[in-house]
Amino acid sequence: MWVKAIVLIPRKGGFFLLDQAAVFKRYGAFVGFKPRKVRAEHVGDGVGVALVLGAPSRVDGDFGEFTVFFDWAHVEDLLKAMDESDALTAKLTGKREWGGKRPYTSTWLEHYM
Repeated sequence: MWVKAIVLIPRKGGFFLLDQAAVFKRYGAFVGFKPRKVRAEHVGDGVGVALVLGAPSRVDGDFGEFTVFFDWAHVEDLLKAMDESDALTAKLTGKREWGGKRPYTSTWLEHYM
């Protein structure tokens, strides 16, 4: 497998809105998702970061598992996409914090006034 794209996907009302997904970084021939929306496992609103992968490659067969090798650019781009996701979620929800594993705290001054 290989990394095709990093995509920011809004989730509202229990659905991922794939027709509103924004490509954060493209590495391959990713042109977008076919469905317009998909029911989400979690109901909360926000913007998620998705890693879109290319079809299985020889290494997957050789290793017996789906395997992706990252380079440093992928990691840096993922971190930047996570920061953008946090900012977009704060904007979408109007909240400065919303739980999760990261310290999802807004950097916007108006959230603290």
